This record gives sequence, C-alpha cells and structure tokens, in this order.
Amino acid sequence: MFRRLLARGLPAVLLTSLLTSLLAVPAARAATMYPSGVGADLGPTPVTLGVQPAAGDDPAGLRTGTEQGRSYWQTNQAAGTNYLEFDVDHDYVDEIGTDDVLVTVTYLDSGSGALQLQYDAKADPQQHATDVQLTNTGQWKTGVFALTDIAFTNRLGDADVRLQGTADITIAALRISTAGASTQLGATPVQNGISPRAGDDAAHLVTGVQDGRAYWQTDRTAPPPGTNFFYMNVADTYLYDNRSLVLVSIDYFDEGSGQFGLHYDSPGETIPEKFKNSEVIRYGDTKTWKTYTFALPDAVMTNRSNGGDFRIHNGDATVDLKVAAVRVAKVATTLDVTEGLVDLIGEATRTEKAAREGTRDGQYPAGSRATLQDAIDNAQAIASAPGVTDVQVKEALQTLQAALDTFAASVVDTNFADDGTATASSGTAPQNVNDDNHQTTWSGPADSWLQLDLGKQRQLNDVRVEWGPAYSPDYTVQVSTDGHTFTTVGRTGSPGGNQFSRTRFGTVTTRYVRVLMTGAEEFVVKELQLRLAPVVTPEPRLAQTSNPTEDGVIADFDATQFGADRSGRRDSTKAIQQALYACQDAGGGTVWLPAGRYRVTDTVEVHAFCTVRGDHGQKLGTGTVIVADLPSGDDGPSLFRIGGSAGVLGVTTYYPNQNATDPVPYNYTFEIPGGAWIGNENYMMATVADVTMLNSYRGIGVSTMPNDRGNAPSSGQVHESTTIRNVRGTALFEGARAYNGADVGTWENVAFDNSYWSAAPAAFRPPARAALDAWTRAHGTGLVLGDLEWDQFYRVAVADYAVGIHVVAGQRAQFTGSFFEPDVRRTGTGLLVDVMDDRWGLTLAGGRVEGIVNKSRGYVKVTGTEVTGAQQGTIHRMSGTVPTYQQKPLPKPVQKLYVVDAPHGIGYLPAKDATRDIQKVLDRVGRDGGGIVYLPAGWYRIGTHLAVPAKVELRGASAVPNRDQGGASGGTVLHAFERGTDTALITLQHRAGVRGLRVFYPENNPGKAEGVVPYPYAIRGHAGGNYVVNAGFPNAWNGIDLRGDDVVVRKVAGAFFDHAIAIGPGRNGRIEGVLSNGNAVTRVGYQQPYWMNEGRIFELVIDKYMRKTAKIVTVDGARGLTLLNVFAYGFHDGLVVNSGQVTAVNLGTDNLGTDGHTVKVTSGEVEATNLARYNGATLNGPATLRNVMVINVVQRSVSVRANGNGTVAIAGNESEPGTYEVGAQVTVTAAPGSDSVFRDWTVNGTVVSTAPSYTFTVAADQVLTANFTPK
Repeated sequence: MFRRLLARGLPAVLLTSLLTSLLAVPAARAATMYPSGVGADLGPTPVTLGVQPAAGDDPAGLRTGTEQGRSYWQTNQAAGTNYLEFDVDHDYVDEIGTDDVLVTVTYLDSGSGALQLQYDAKADPQQHATDVQLTNTGQWKTGVFALTDIAFTNRLGDADVRLQGTADITIAALRISTAGASTQLGATPVQNGISPRAGDDAAHLVTGVQDGRAYWQTDRTAPPPGTNFFYMNVADTYLYDNRSLVLVSIDYFDEGSGQFGLHYDSPGETIPEKFKNSEVIRYGDTKTWKTYTFALPDAVMTNRSNGGDFRIHNGDATVDLKVAAVRVAKVATTLDVTEGLVDLIGEATRTEKAAREGTRDGQYPAGSRATLQDAIDNAQAIASAPGVTDVQVKEALQTLQAALDTFAASVVDTNFADDGTATASSGTAPQNVNDDNHQTTWSGPADSWLQLDLGKQRQLNDVRVEWGPAYSPDYTVQVSTDGHTFTTVGRTGSPGGNQFSRTRFGTVTTRYVRVLMTGAEEFVVKELQLRLAPVVTPEPRLAQTSNPTEDGVIADFDATQFGADRSGRRDSTKAIQQALYACQDAGGGTVWLPAGRYRVTDTVEVHAFCTVRGDHGQKLGTGTVIVADLPSGDDGPSLFRIGGSAGVLGVTTYYPNQNATDPVPYNYTFEIPGGAWIGNENYMMATVADVTMLNSYRGIGVSTMPNDRGNAPSSGQVHESTTIRNVRGTALFEGARAYNGADVGTWENVAFDNSYWSAAPAAFRPPARAALDAWTRAHGTGLVLGDLEWDQFYRVAVADYAVGIHVVAGQRAQFTGSFFEPDVRRTGTGLLVDVMDDRWGLTLAGGRVEGIVNKSRGYVKVTGTEVTGAQQGTIHRMSGTVPTYQQKPLPKPVQKLYVVDAPHGIGYLPAKDATRDIQKVLDRVGRDGGGIVYLPAGWYRIGTHLAVPAKVELRGASAVPNRDQGGASGGTVLHAFERGTDTALITLQHRAGVRGLRVFYPENNPGKAEGVVPYPYAIRGHAGGNYVVNAGFPNAWNGIDLRGDDVVVRKVAGAFFDHAIAIGPGRNGRIEGVLSNGNAVTRVGYQQPYWMNEGRIFELVIDKYMRKTAKIVTVDGARGLTLLNVFAYGFHDGLVVNSGQVTAVNLGTDNLGTDGHTVKVTSGEVEATNLARYNGATLNGPATLRNVMVINVVQRSVSVRANGNGTVAIAGNESEPGTYEVGAQVTVTAAPGSDSVFRDWTVNGTVVSTAPSYTFTVAADQVLTANFTPK
C-alpha cells in the first residue's frame, strides 16, 4: 500500500517541502542546450546535435545506406576510410561538470572482431576504451563505452572520439551523455537524484567500507521477506514517463563469482512488466571494484517497481552483492535542438506560477512575474519556430536563463543572518553558515556551538538551521546582548540530516545568537538563518449569521476589515488573501466573509490550518456569494486552492461570464492540490463543505494541480484524507475529479445537477433547464475518480450527465472505494469503470444507479441498490437488505463566546502552564449556563487536566477536520504531560464537548529507549450528550471515552496505541469520519529533541505497539450506535463489540496485526455494510456483514441441496454470490416435509452432521446435501 511506501520515503519529501516553503521558489539551475546529451544520427544526410561527425583518414571512401530501416555510415578500410570521428561541442564539455561520460553507439552486429573506441583523455589523447565484441547476429545493437578523465580538446586528430574496428564497422548513431542522477551508498547514502531503499527487509541491510568505498550489501541469510534487493527511485524531475534509452551504471565489488541484474519499470500493467528483467551479469572474483552499465530501451521510470523505478537483485542469491554507487543517464532517442530550451521554459513556467508578489518572505516584487512571463513567451516563440537553428536556440536559452536568475535574485528574503559574523567553538569555516550558499558547510565535533554576532541589537523570534548529513537531534538556541551572559530561548531536535529545523520563541532583542549542539559525534551545518517572523494576534468574535450553522462561527479575522467589498463592485481578491496571510501568521483560524457578494479575479490560496468561511445561504444566491470573475481557460486560475488542515465553508460561487448553451471552460472552483502545492504542509486533510456552486464548469479538483516543483503526478500530486461534505451545485463539465489519494477521504451529501443554476434568482442569469440538460447530457460527467485509496462515499447524487460516475486510470495506483446510498439518475451511463484495482473493486449499497458498465478486471459489488439500464462486466449482485442512515445536525453549543487569555505560543510551547487560566474561564462559563470557551491558535501547556462543565464547548481554532502536517503543527494544540492518574486530560460534563483542537504528548516519544507509556484517556464524557468534533491526537495512548445517550464523535484523526474510541452504555450515539494511521506520530512539526523519524514508523510504532493492541472502536453496552466512514491503518482490531447494538457503514481496516479482525463481536447485535479490509481476518463472532471487500480474497463455493422431501437454507456472510471467505462461519438448515424426516447432512457421501441446523467453518468448496427419508 502507498501509505507504507510513503512512510519509508518521507524524509526526502520532508526536505523538499521545507526547502520550498522556507526559500519560496528555489534558485534556477543553469540552463543546458543538451539535457539528454549530444549525438549524431548517421546516414546520407546526418542529423547532429552538439557533435560533428567525419570519416578518415580518407573521407572519400565512406559508405552510406540503409539497413533494416536504419541509415548508417560504414568504414571502408580498403579505400583508406578506417575510422569515424566525432568532434564534441566544447560548450557541452564545459557545462557537464564531470570528466566521465558514457558513449552509446548503435552498431550493426555483423562479422567477428571488435568495435573499438579511442578518445581524447587528459593523460592520453589516444586513450582506448574497453572494446565491444561483435557476435555476428546481423542485428542492430547498442554498445556502451564508459569514458573517464576526458579532455575533449580536439587532440585526437581534429576530434574527440574515434570509432573503428578490426574489420569494417557500420554505425547508425552515436550519443554522448552523463549521469543526471546518482547515489553513493553506505551507512549514510549521498543522494543526488536517486533515493535508495533496501528491500524487502531493510533491517538486515549490511553496510561497510571496502577498499576505501562505502557500500550496501545484501543479506541472503535474512529471514523472509529477505534483504535481496536495492530499490532505486530516480527523481521525477529528471526522468519520468520516459520514452528514451536509459543507462544504469552499477559499481559493484567483483568477489565470489556471483550474479546481479535489474528488475525495472517498463510499459504495461502487469507485475512482470513493472519488474521487467534485464540481463543477468555473472561476475568473477578479482576482488576489485568494477562497473557495469545496463542499457534499458524501455524503462519508463514511473515509480511502479514497489515505489521505485528499478531494483538491483543478487541473481540466484547464492552470493551476497556489494554495491558502492548507482548512476543513471538518459540518452536521447531523437535529437532535438530545442530540448534544453523547452525544459527551461517548463522550469520558468513552474517558477512563475508558483511565485506570489508582495513583501512577505519568499514573495517577489510587484510586476516581476509579468516580466518573467514576457521572457518565457519570447523563448517559446523561438522554440516553436520552424527550422530554428542551434545559434538561435542558444541565444534564447541564455536570455531566458538570465531572466530567470534575475527573478530568483529578487525574492524577498527576511533572513538577516548574513549581517552577522559567524564563529564556532571549533570545527572548520564557520563563515560558511551565513554566506547564503547552500553548498558550503561548517563541520564540528560533538558538543560544538555556532554563534552569530549581529554587531548591534535586533529583534528575533525565529532561528532555522539547514543541516548537512550530520545533524543534532537535540540542540539549544541561546541569545545574549553582551556576548557573556546567554539565555536559552528554545530547545529543538532535527529528525534527520539534509533538512531544515526551526526554533520559534517569543520575540527577544539580542545581538548574539548561539546554537549549542549535542547528541552526535559530528555536526554539519549548511546555513544558519535568523528572522523576525510576523506576530499577529487575532481578535475572535462570534459572527452574526443570517443562516443557521451546526456550530456557530468564530471569526478570527474579518475579510471586510482588510478591504473586501461586500457589494461586489471592487475586486476583493487581495483583501481576502491578506486576511488569510494574517491567519497564517497567527497560526491558523477562520477568515470570515459576511453575507454579501465578493468579486474575485485570481486564485485565493487558503494556507494550512486556515479556513475561509461564509454565511451559507439555504436559499439559492443568498448569503456569501463569490463572484468568480476569473480568466477563462482549462489551465486558468482556480478559484480556491486549499491547503492541509484547511478548508472553505459556507460560500456560494457564481461565474458571471458562463454560458449555458456554449459553456466557457474554467479551471476548478475548489482545488485541493495536496503535496503539489508547497509540500508537506498542504499534503493532508483539506476540506470543502457547506458550499453551493451555481454554474461552475469544473467543480472540485483533487490532486489535479501539477506539482509546483516539477515532480511527476505519481509522487508529486499525492494527497490524503479529503473531506467533501454538504456540497451541491451545477457543474457543467465535471462535478469533481479526484486522483492519487494515499489515505482515505470521505464524501458526504454531495449533489450535482442542473437545478441549482436553472432555479437561481434572476441576478444570476438562470438559463432554461432544457438548455443545461442538453449540454451536460452530451458532454458532462458527475464524478471522475482515479486512484483514490479506499475513499468512502455517502449519499452522492448526480444527474443529467453523459456519465454519472466515471472511474478512470490513476496517476499512481487504481481506484477502490465504497458507496452508500448513491443516487445516479438521467445519465447515459450511471457508473462507468475503465480500470480499478483488480485485486478487488468497489461496492454499492442502497440507493439507485441507472446503468453499470464495468470494463475493468475488478468487480462492482452491489447490495440493495436499484440498478436499471445496461449492466456489463463483472457485477456481483448480493442478497440482503441494507440499512438506511440519515445524518442529524451536529451538537450546537450555547451561542456565547468566551475567549481565553492563557500562555500560548505560535510554533513554540511557553514554559508557563496554561491549565489554571483555561479552567477559570471554563468554570465561569459553566456558572453562566454554557457557551463556547475559545482557545486561539497556538500551543498550550496543560500540566494537569481540564474539566468542561455542562453545556460548555472547549473549542480550538480549526473549523474543519485537522491533523498535524509534516513539519507544520498549526492550529490549537494542548500539550499534555500528566500520566500518573486515571483522570482524563479533558473531562466532559452533560452535553459538553470539544471541537477544533488537537492533543499532543511531548513525553510520549516512541523513538526513546523506553518507548511509549500508558496515559489516561485524552477525553472522557460519561454524562451523556457529549461530543468530540474535528479533533486530532497524533500520539495518544487512549483517545476518547464516552458513554450516555446521543454521544457524537466526528472527524477524529491520529494515532492511538491502545484504544482510539471507547463507547459505553447509552443510546443513539454516532461515530463519523474517523481516520487513524500510525504515521501521525511523526508527521508533526513540534521539533521535539530526539523525536523519531518516519522511516522507523513500522518498527517503533505500528508493529511494536499498534498492531499488537490498538482498537479503533470498542463498544461496551451502547445501543443504536452508528458508525459511518470509519477507517484504521495498522491496528490490531477495527470494531470490537463486547456488548451492545451497532450498525456500521463504510468500515475499513488495513494492515491489521496478527490474529486481528475488522469486526470482533463477543455478544450483541452487529451489522456492517461496505466493509473493506486488507490483511487480518474479517470477522470473529456473530455479525451480519454486507458488501465485504477483501484484497485478494480467499473464498470457497458453498451450496446446499435436498435429497428427498424437504427444504434447505444456507445462512452466512457471502463474499460473492454463493461463495464465502475461508474461515467464515456458515449455517445450513434443513426442514423436512410433512411426510418425511431429516436424516443427516453429507458432503460427497460422507456424513458431516445429524443435526438439522449445522454450523461449520468454511475451508473448501463443497455441496452439502440434506438427506430426508419417508416417515
């Protein structure tokens, strides 16, 4: 599963994210004319790029022609044409920055002897490379020559490279290239565009040093799954979806007469095609380092070899393999003089799109984007010109590079460390840490310090360290005004090397800044940065809404106070964005848009932990309306771009220039880019809820935005855990398109049809319904769903489209999901499946779908859904009746607001405890009869525990579901420390609740030697009517403990080591939208010393604790409890019912522990619909299950028949019609006729039971016969 892959690969992603977010758009790399190298295609009229070919000594004897469809040059030794020579463009030699190149030659393998190459090397202008032997196959072949220490100064005659043979040679093409990606292996790999990973058991990887070279070694003695592979993932910015030759060079130690080869990602969808075999190399026993280069003509490099592009295997595994380095080079198939320019245009375009103008850190001066765009347009004109010459291209390339460099240099950088003088306790070159050069470093021994003297006193609240490979897991930041007396302002730990760590603290005035490093024998620092980050204090108020809400709106910021115009006459884009920047600086919260019309002309970017919230009109066209006066076009700006733990709520959108009969294309109204935007801080848990789209062209786009750093969609556009809720609207072309979900998202109450625009008030120019229907039924699609991983859908309704729900090929994987009560009407095809995960499929329960066409190898499993129209492909119609579920409004607190003034920090935890100040306000509100106790965004120290009185809500800054993001922990977070008591951190009295905050345990670090320890429940409510909504628990031992009537748990996320949610006696409770995954422990931004790295999440969290003991929901005595959209990854059990009555809909578990179950029932009445699991077992105990999906399910056919006069029946939880999972319990029942008696049950003539009702465990295919005899 991708979650597992991502967990192991995250540190590299984290580095990219932090670098991008801290430095804005990175400085442009130097442009190259020749990104795939240089070369020549030979023939009567050669095609060349950066190489000039010639024949010698006598060119008159050169032969040309065509063989097997390829033109060629051929030597003619009899005529004195003994060789072919090639003069390489010296600009190429200058720009490659290496003395080592690969020469790839396409030659006709004819005759015997050898193909020989000489080249101009620094030590010898006639240096010989290793010959390529001819084998007389008569076929065109590719030979690779590795050249070292090149000079290429035309000293080989008038050329740099010469080809000849022991006999005449026939050459079709020559290419010269260099490795564009590499990694040096060892205990600490050095990565340059290749991320290595040992597999499949990384714990048994052997590292060492051999003859001065660090290496990785396989371990053939490791227990299953073994350590027999080295996975290599090449940066997508270098190679992705490749269609050219790829060269993979392996430096291996020649010892033991072993073998090795590659399994690589090639075209096709089968496992053998994703792990295609290269040739197997048999090596000797010279006990020296050697190199072998694989030439792969069909390596697509799309990360499908278990998350990598290829893996190195050790052949028959009889000898362990040592590898020191891996290099990858791309070789152009077609010589294109514009390739380098086109690449630079793409880079410049990404840079321009990602940039924002303004005065904030990382932004650019006003007008600079337009200037860069002009340069891009000029370069594009050259690149597109027919017959363009290399001289023109080179000039355009240099001009665009200069414009890009100028743009990058203009970035706003508030780092003032370069104003200071750097010193250190010891080590080398401290001046390198503030030279604004990320390539130079300072290094020092254990217990070193670095210091900056700013020359004068300055304000400071933000210190960042960019680490090299050696880092400090525990360091202290100190400040001083005199250089003698220092005060500690922060303590931080970096989770790994080659990344940033950040220390925030309250603003101080200082001259000297010192970083004291501990926890390692060596430290390497690239840059030490100092900033005065903006400090913004919100003024929260309870907004007065014209329309009802479930919770009441707390407005931290009001966009109208930043200049937003409610009349719609003036452009409000910048004002709304400025309010969002203030929200971002405040650590998160809500930007309020009161009822009115707001004209927006560009994308509004909703940064992590912030929410844009309007007054959602129940009547069409009322409340908060966003007038989307945007540039049109498929690639135009989206209206809202939504980051991690961020959301847009309560708005209506309207495009004034839309046309019903001739629709105008626009980009998405709501865009959830995940990791494609900035990086990890936007990766998870974005929300669109309570919105109306009157006339969008495209409604919601999830993972549709191209990565702003150029990474390929498979890895660069991933997201996790979206919330799409209470969405309605008219979307002409597409209601929603969603891809690349690596953890489960939820879609609830989503409706797309044409009634919304056609019934809108006159001010919104409503068209005739017939005109809308005519266009959307011919061109539109309701939902387009790609590789969403187990997404859960509840009451999705689409109508009047050509296709209602279209399941399409994914960017990284394929779709699987569960639909409860879908409603798809008046469509050409209700559900159209092109491709989905063929290990299982999707489920439909209840509702209505007009037509199902399944073209995939997976299945559509249907229970209780009214299906009409065409039905094609694999469709399993299951028996049984599904339950219905109608969501009730969430609990709403008393609408009185009390804002707490307690110690808290934005990005840091104050030393002063906040418990008493918070409790005083809680008690006051309790005495006043209830209300909302509000904690603005920040980190609060809770030394003991809190009690929330009756009818009081303790609320944090998040109006939407929220979790920590990798490297970012905004919003409201309670830091809990008390563990030695049974008292919960938060105790709720009658009808009290918690909303919009998270709980973090700083001392519960799985990376410490003692591991995690038990804590009491984070939240407990035993008084009835209690609720927990939009809450997160990244490292809780126990989460939520509720009992009593009408309890609610909604949108809770995190990691739990024992119990996530426990529900005791009470009636009519509900649990909705719960997601738990052990990766929450490390995807945080608290920068605690010695905090564990996600690379060890399975070893130290999921396998060590969660899969042994954790349960997502435990029920003891609750009745009428409903679970909707609940998912757990890495637990021991899913739903555990010791007693009670429970209905579960859309329930999933992945990676359960040994002997774990998705549903485990001791006693009670339990039914589950749309149940999905990966490993473990489905059920232990009595329960009714419908629409069970199991990856690669092992199932058996079981049927019954009567022999004699009587009737038979079979009862159990079918996996498919007539089949049951191995291990499932099945009961067969026999009833004799009036003139007969039951005798026994037999299978293949063997008696298995003499009881009329016989329960057994399914183990094999079988037909059971009930035998009746006459009375």
